[in-house]
Amino acid sequence: MLRKSIFIVTAVKKGEVFTDKNLRVIRPGYGLEPKYYDEILGKMAAQDIEEGTPLDWGLVK
Repeated sequence: MLRKSIFIVTAVKKGEVFTDKNLRVIRPGYGLEPKYYDEILGKMAAQDIEEGTPLDWGLVK
């Protein structure tokens, strides 16, 4: 797939805030669309998330 999506680039613990340090917009397009990047920043993780995981709404608190 050529489209990009939001991925976790460093492991995130439950309750940790999403920042530009732990999120990145990269290929492939398996996660949330890049248009939601700014909306996700500052929100918290709903659970522990491993590095390399595509972000989806179920992981956002």
